[in-house]
Amino acid sequence: MIPQSLPKLHRSEFTLGILAGGSGIRAGQRDKGLMVANGRTLLQRSLEAYGTGFNEVIACCRDNAWFYSQFSNRVLCDVKSGQGPLQGLSALLSATETTYLAVLPCDQYSLSPNWFEQLSSALSPTVKGVFAVDEGRHTPCCVLHRDAQLQINTLLQQSKRSLMALLDCDGLELMTVPGAGMDIDHTQTLQSNFQSPEP
Repeated sequence: MIPQSLPKLHRSEFTLGILAGGSGIRAGQRDKGLMVANGRTLLQRSLEAYGTGFNEVIACCRDNAWFYSQFSNRVLCDVKSGQGPLQGLSALLSATETTYLAVLPCDQYSLSPNWFEQLSSALSPTVKGVFAVDEGRHTPCCVLHRDAQLQINTLLQQSKRSLMALLDCDGLELMTVPGAGMDIDHTQTLQSNFQSPEP
């Protein structure tokens, strides 16, 4: 049997979820979305480069809701800290009013411009989510059907909070997307990647 494919999906059919609930330990416990390079925060850079055309933007953050509310339609705040990316994905899927959710970390800065088209093209009736990998590095950059929430919630109930636990589930696939693994792990990364002023 030939696998079914979905009609081409457009950004307007997706909610964009911003994951900003990490502890930022490697960045000195700083909120990476607020970190500034050449006069713009990393969140601004990410949204301007990769976040246009979506039905709405929802940010899931651990604090600084006042900041994230300036760049999103709605803001979700983590009730418990340290729950990992799956808690953020579950919260975003619960809040979305569209069938599909696209997800970006708040410090994404070197993603392929057609990241969304690459990932969404692999969705099908049997594939409920596609996650970006970059040179073997797994990332929370993904597109999800809201049905994937059942799998995520089941893992959370089992106290499995890692991204790798989710990627072992049926109906989820990986796709190589250049630049998806590039994020800001510490201030040195920020300085080395944004040394020169932009034109």
